[in-house]
Amino acid sequence: MKKYKLLAADGTTVISETPGTLGGNSKAGIYGRLDCSAANGALSKGYADHRVFFAIEQDAISAGYRPCGRCMISQYKDWKSGPDGKTDYPWKTLPR
Repeated sequence: MKKYKLLAADGTTVISETPGTLGGNSKAGIYGRLDCSAANGALSKGYADHRVFFAIEQDAISAGYRPCGRCMISQYKDWKSGPDGKTDYPWKTLPR
């Protein structure tokens, strides 16, 4: 059975039998959908060297990643607007 390396909420790598549902860039601290045109377009420019995967969105948020402004527009707007009583995103962690 194929094994997948996923980034957990605490930033550690875990081995899973289920592939991740989201991808991310460890250098930029951004997460998004696997079909994101911005991420897929950057793969040939070295982005693949910094690619990580997450099982669920909450793992990406807890690991300090922010949503992609291209493929996760509503989540990005929530993140960008600041806390305002919301606790989904760690606003103290800004883009790297």
